[in-house]
Amino acid sequence: MLSRTGWKLTEQDIAAAICREDPAAVVVGLSAARMQSFPLSLDPESWSSSSPVHFSISGGRAGSDEVVRWHEFVLDAAQVRSARYRLAPEPDGSELPLAQVRLTTRARTWRDLAAALPHLWLVAIGDHLVRIPRPGLEQGRTEPWCTIEELRQLCTGRHAAALRRALEDVRIGAGSPRETLLRMAFARAGLPTPQLNVPLIGTDGVSRHEPDFLWPEYRVCVEYEGQGKGKLQGHNDPKQIERDIERARRAAQAGWLEVRLYSKDVGEDCASALRIVREALSARGWRP
Repeated sequence: MLSRTGWKLTEQDIAAAICREDPAAVVVGLSAARMQSFPLSLDPESWSSSSPVHFSISGGRAGSDEVVRWHEFVLDAAQVRSARYRLAPEPDGSELPLAQVRLTTRARTWRDLAAALPHLWLVAIGDHLVRIPRPGLEQGRTEPWCTIEELRQLCTGRHAAALRRALEDVRIGAGSPRETLLRMAFARAGLPTPQLNVPLIGTDGVSRHEPDFLWPEYRVCVEYEGQGKGKLQGHNDPKQIERDIERARRAAQAGWLEVRLYSKDVGEDCASALRIVREALSARGWRP
Protein backbone atom coordinates (compact mmCIF):
# COMPACT_ATOMS: atom_id res chain seq x y z
CA MET A 1 0.00 0.00 0.00
CA LEU A 2 1.33 3.42 -0.94
CA SER A 3 0.84 6.84 0.58
CA ARG A 4 -0.15 9.84 -1.53
CA THR A 5 3.53 10.60 -1.96
CA GLY A 6 4.17 7.11 -3.28
CA TRP A 7 5.93 5.87 -0.12
CA LYS A 8 5.17 2.29 0.93
CA LEU A 9 3.14 2.28 4.15
CA THR A 10 3.70 -0.14 7.02
CA GLU A 11 1.19 -1.59 9.44
CA GLN A 12 2.48 0.86 12.06
CA ASP A 13 1.88 3.79 9.69
CA ILE A 14 -1.76 2.83 9.20
CA ALA A 15 -2.26 2.11 12.92
CA ALA A 16 -0.79 5.49 13.87
CA ALA A 17 -2.97 7.31 11.34
CA ILE A 18 -6.18 5.66 12.58
CA CYS A 19 -5.29 6.23 16.25
CA ARG A 20 -4.53 9.86 15.47
CA GLU A 21 -7.85 10.28 13.66
CA ASP A 22 -9.96 8.42 16.24
CA PRO A 23 -8.80 8.52 19.89
CA ALA A 24 -11.12 5.60 20.75
CA ALA A 25 -9.54 3.15 18.27
CA VAL A 26 -7.37 0.33 19.66
CA VAL A 27 -5.14 -2.02 17.62
CA VAL A 28 -6.13 -5.64 18.36
CA GLY A 29 -5.61 -9.26 17.32
CA LEU A 30 -2.90 -10.23 14.85
CA SER A 31 -2.01 -6.58 14.27
CA ALA A 32 -1.39 -6.03 18.00
CA ALA A 33 0.62 -9.27 18.09
CA ARG A 34 2.86 -8.25 15.19
CA MET A 35 3.38 -4.75 16.56
CA GLN A 36 4.47 -6.25 19.91
CA SER A 37 6.87 -8.72 18.23
CA PHE A 38 5.02 -11.91 19.13
CA PRO A 39 6.44 -15.06 17.57
CA LEU A 40 3.89 -16.09 14.95
CA SER A 41 3.61 -18.71 12.25
CA LEU A 42 4.99 -17.45 8.96
CA ASP A 43 1.77 -16.49 7.19
CA PRO A 44 0.44 -13.90 9.65
CA GLU A 45 3.84 -12.81 10.90
CA SER A 46 4.85 -10.66 7.93
CA TRP A 47 2.22 -8.01 7.29
CA SER A 48 1.45 -7.10 3.70
CA SER A 49 -0.93 -4.65 2.11
CA SER A 50 -3.30 -7.56 1.42
CA SER A 51 -3.77 -8.04 5.18
CA PRO A 52 -6.09 -5.62 7.00
CA VAL A 53 -5.01 -3.80 10.15
CA HIS A 54 -7.27 -4.88 13.00
CA PHE A 55 -8.90 -2.32 15.30
CA SER A 56 -11.56 -2.36 17.97
CA ILE A 57 -13.78 0.53 18.94
CA SER A 58 -16.63 0.75 21.44
CA GLY A 59 -19.98 0.72 19.72
CA GLY A 60 -18.53 -0.69 16.54
CA ARG A 61 -17.83 1.12 13.32
CA ALA A 62 -18.89 0.48 9.76
CA GLY A 63 -16.52 0.61 6.86
CA SER A 64 -14.25 -2.46 7.17
CA ASP A 65 -12.32 -3.03 3.96
CA GLU A 66 -9.05 -4.57 2.75
CA VAL A 67 -7.11 -1.89 4.65
CA VAL A 68 -8.86 -1.76 8.04
CA ARG A 69 -10.95 -4.39 9.83
CA TRP A 70 -13.15 -3.06 12.66
CA HIS A 71 -14.16 -5.16 15.68
CA GLU A 72 -16.16 -4.46 18.80
CA PHE A 73 -14.22 -5.93 21.73
CA VAL A 74 -15.13 -5.27 25.34
CA LEU A 75 -11.89 -3.78 26.68
CA ASP A 76 -11.31 -2.25 30.08
CA ALA A 77 -8.63 0.37 30.63
CA ALA A 78 -6.19 -2.17 32.11
CA GLN A 79 -6.22 -4.14 28.86
CA VAL A 80 -5.07 -1.23 26.67
CA ARG A 81 -1.58 0.22 26.52
CA SER A 82 0.12 2.98 24.57
CA ALA A 83 3.29 2.48 22.56
CA ARG A 84 5.40 4.73 20.38
CA TYR A 85 6.60 3.67 16.95
CA ARG A 86 9.01 5.19 14.47
CA LEU A 87 7.07 5.60 11.25
CA ALA A 88 8.39 5.17 7.72
CA PRO A 89 10.69 8.04 6.69
CA GLU A 90 9.61 10.66 4.22
CA PRO A 91 10.62 10.13 0.56
CA ASP A 92 13.40 12.67 1.06
CA GLY A 93 14.84 10.48 3.80
CA SER A 94 13.90 12.70 6.74
CA GLU A 95 12.61 10.85 9.81
CA LEU A 96 9.12 11.42 11.14
CA PRO A 97 8.59 11.89 14.89
CA LEU A 98 7.56 8.91 17.00
CA ALA A 99 3.84 8.19 16.73
CA GLN A 100 1.57 7.17 19.60
CA VAL A 101 -0.51 4.03 19.08
CA ARG A 102 -3.05 2.39 21.40
CA LEU A 103 -3.14 -1.39 21.39
CA THR A 104 -4.21 -4.26 23.59
CA THR A 105 -1.78 -5.39 26.28
CA ARG A 106 0.30 -8.47 25.56
CA ALA A 107 -1.83 -10.65 27.85
CA ARG A 108 -5.09 -9.47 26.28
CA THR A 109 -3.62 -9.89 22.80
CA TRP A 110 -2.73 -13.52 23.65
CA ARG A 111 -6.35 -14.05 24.72
CA ASP A 112 -7.71 -12.63 21.46
CA LEU A 113 -5.43 -14.76 19.31
CA ALA A 114 -7.28 -17.91 20.38
CA ALA A 115 -9.78 -17.15 17.62
CA ALA A 116 -7.07 -17.16 14.94
CA LEU A 117 -4.23 -19.48 15.97
CA PRO A 118 -3.90 -23.22 16.69
CA HIS A 119 -2.88 -24.72 20.03
CA LEU A 120 0.85 -24.87 19.30
CA TRP A 121 1.12 -21.17 18.56
CA LEU A 122 -0.92 -20.17 21.60
CA VAL A 123 1.56 -22.17 23.66
CA ALA A 124 4.58 -20.75 21.83
CA ILE A 125 3.34 -17.19 22.40
CA GLY A 126 2.60 -18.02 26.02
CA ASP A 127 6.16 -19.32 26.41
CA HIS A 128 7.43 -16.10 24.84
CA LEU A 129 5.43 -13.91 27.22
CA VAL A 130 6.42 -15.67 30.45
CA ARG A 131 10.10 -16.19 29.57
CA ILE A 132 12.53 -14.48 31.94
CA PRO A 133 14.94 -12.29 29.91
CA ARG A 134 18.57 -13.37 29.85
CA PRO A 135 20.96 -10.86 31.41
CA GLY A 136 22.81 -8.86 28.80
CA LEU A 137 20.75 -10.11 25.86
CA GLU A 138 17.69 -7.90 26.20
CA GLN A 139 18.52 -4.35 27.10
CA GLY A 140 16.17 -2.56 29.46
CA ARG A 141 14.12 -5.61 30.45
CA THR A 142 14.63 -7.87 33.45
CA GLU A 143 11.08 -9.17 34.01
CA PRO A 144 8.89 -11.34 31.77
CA TRP A 145 6.25 -9.64 29.66
CA CYS A 146 3.53 -11.48 31.59
CA THR A 147 3.11 -13.92 34.45
CA ILE A 148 1.31 -17.23 34.27
CA GLU A 149 -1.32 -15.81 36.60
CA GLU A 150 -1.93 -12.78 34.36
CA LEU A 151 -2.58 -15.09 31.43
CA ARG A 152 -4.80 -17.32 33.55
CA GLN A 153 -7.01 -14.39 34.48
CA LEU A 154 -7.68 -13.80 30.78
CA CYS A 155 -8.76 -17.36 29.95
CA THR A 156 -12.29 -16.12 29.43
CA GLY A 157 -14.83 -15.66 26.68
CA ARG A 158 -15.82 -17.87 23.77
CA HIS A 159 -12.39 -19.49 23.51
CA ALA A 160 -11.75 -19.93 27.24
CA ALA A 161 -11.35 -23.71 26.97
CA ALA A 162 -8.71 -23.40 24.23
CA LEU A 163 -6.85 -20.78 26.26
CA ARG A 164 -6.87 -22.97 29.39
CA ARG A 165 -5.58 -25.95 27.40
CA ALA A 166 -2.78 -23.82 25.98
CA LEU A 167 -1.85 -22.41 29.37
CA GLU A 168 -1.51 -25.93 30.76
CA ASP A 169 1.33 -26.44 28.25
CA VAL A 170 3.04 -23.06 28.75
CA ARG A 171 6.39 -23.28 30.53
CA ILE A 172 8.93 -20.73 31.70
CA GLY A 173 12.25 -21.21 29.93
CA ALA A 174 11.62 -21.88 26.23
CA GLY A 175 13.59 -19.39 24.13
CA SER A 176 11.89 -19.75 20.75
CA PRO A 177 8.89 -21.34 18.99
CA ARG A 178 11.11 -24.19 17.77
CA GLU A 179 12.06 -24.95 21.37
CA THR A 180 8.37 -25.00 22.27
CA LEU A 181 7.70 -27.35 19.35
CA LEU A 182 10.48 -29.70 20.46
CA ARG A 183 9.46 -29.59 24.12
CA MET A 184 5.89 -30.56 23.27
CA ALA A 185 7.10 -33.31 20.92
CA PHE A 186 9.29 -34.76 23.69
CA ALA A 187 6.26 -34.87 25.99
CA ARG A 188 3.99 -36.53 23.41
CA ALA A 189 6.67 -39.16 22.75
CA GLY A 190 6.93 -40.04 26.44
CA LEU A 191 10.50 -38.81 26.87
CA PRO A 192 11.56 -37.57 30.31
CA THR A 193 10.70 -33.94 31.01
CA PRO A 194 13.75 -31.74 30.34
CA GLN A 195 14.83 -28.64 32.20
CA LEU A 196 14.81 -25.54 30.00
CA ASN A 197 17.71 -23.13 29.55
CA VAL A 198 19.26 -23.61 32.99
CA PRO A 199 23.02 -23.89 33.71
CA LEU A 200 24.79 -27.14 32.95
CA ILE A 201 26.62 -28.33 36.07
CA GLY A 202 29.72 -30.47 35.55
CA THR A 203 30.90 -33.32 37.74
CA ASP A 204 33.14 -30.77 39.40
CA GLY A 205 30.12 -28.75 40.49
CA VAL A 206 31.04 -25.81 38.25
CA SER A 207 28.20 -24.03 36.42
CA ARG A 208 28.68 -23.72 32.67
CA HIS A 209 26.53 -22.57 29.71
CA GLU A 210 22.74 -22.92 29.52
CA PRO A 211 21.63 -25.47 26.90
CA ASP A 212 18.11 -25.35 25.46
CA PHE A 213 17.18 -28.67 27.10
CA LEU A 214 18.85 -30.62 29.91
CA TRP A 215 18.29 -34.01 31.49
CA PRO A 216 20.65 -33.80 34.52
CA GLU A 217 19.86 -37.34 35.64
CA TYR A 218 21.31 -38.69 32.38
CA ARG A 219 23.80 -35.87 31.73
CA VAL A 220 22.31 -35.25 28.29
CA CYS A 221 21.69 -31.79 26.86
CA VAL A 222 20.21 -30.59 23.56
CA GLU A 223 20.90 -27.43 21.58
CA TYR A 224 18.71 -26.37 18.68
CA GLU A 225 20.81 -24.62 16.02
CA GLY A 226 18.75 -22.68 13.54
CA GLN A 227 18.44 -19.47 11.60
CA GLY A 228 15.84 -16.86 12.32
CA LYS A 229 15.05 -14.34 14.99
CA GLY A 230 16.76 -13.70 18.27
CA LYS A 231 18.58 -16.67 19.65
CA LEU A 232 18.30 -18.53 16.35
CA GLN A 233 20.35 -16.00 14.42
CA GLY A 234 24.00 -16.18 13.54
CA HIS A 235 24.83 -19.87 13.69
CA ASN A 236 26.54 -19.74 10.28
CA ASP A 237 28.92 -17.04 11.49
CA PRO A 238 32.47 -18.46 11.71
CA LYS A 239 33.02 -17.08 15.22
CA GLN A 240 29.71 -18.53 16.35
CA ILE A 241 30.65 -21.90 14.89
CA GLU A 242 33.89 -21.78 16.91
CA ARG A 243 31.95 -20.93 20.06
CA ASP A 244 29.51 -23.80 19.41
CA ILE A 245 32.39 -26.27 19.01
CA GLU A 246 34.10 -25.04 22.17
CA ARG A 247 30.81 -25.27 24.04
CA ALA A 248 30.32 -28.89 22.96
CA ARG A 249 33.87 -29.71 24.08
CA ARG A 250 33.25 -28.12 27.47
CA ALA A 251 30.06 -30.17 27.85
CA ALA A 252 32.00 -33.37 27.05
CA GLN A 253 34.75 -32.45 29.51
CA ALA A 254 32.07 -31.92 32.15
CA GLY A 255 30.75 -35.44 31.54
CA TRP A 256 27.73 -34.47 29.45
CA LEU A 257 26.56 -35.67 26.04
CA GLU A 258 25.50 -32.71 23.89
CA VAL A 259 23.03 -33.32 21.07
CA ARG A 260 22.74 -30.68 18.36
CA LEU A 261 19.55 -30.42 16.33
CA TYR A 262 18.73 -28.26 13.33
CA SER A 263 15.74 -27.32 11.20
CA LYS A 264 15.40 -30.63 9.31
CA ASP A 265 15.20 -32.50 12.61
CA VAL A 266 11.91 -30.79 13.49
CA GLY A 267 10.17 -31.73 10.23
CA GLU A 268 7.62 -34.54 10.05
CA ASP A 269 6.44 -33.99 13.64
CA CYS A 270 10.02 -33.88 14.93
CA ALA A 271 10.59 -37.53 13.97
CA SER A 272 14.34 -37.14 13.49
CA ALA A 273 14.78 -35.11 16.67
CA LEU A 274 12.85 -37.67 18.70
CA ARG A 275 14.93 -40.55 17.37
CA ILE A 276 18.24 -38.77 18.05
CA VAL A 277 17.30 -37.63 21.55
CA ARG A 278 15.79 -41.01 22.46
CA GLU A 279 19.01 -42.73 21.40
CA ALA A 280 21.11 -40.28 23.43
CA LEU A 281 19.02 -40.75 26.56
CA SER A 282 19.00 -44.52 26.14
CA ALA A 283 22.79 -44.53 25.79
CA ARG A 284 22.97 -42.75 29.14
CA GLY A 285 20.73 -45.20 30.95
CA TRP A 286 17.16 -44.03 30.37
CA ARG A 287 14.58 -46.78 29.98
CA PRO A 288 10.98 -46.08 28.89
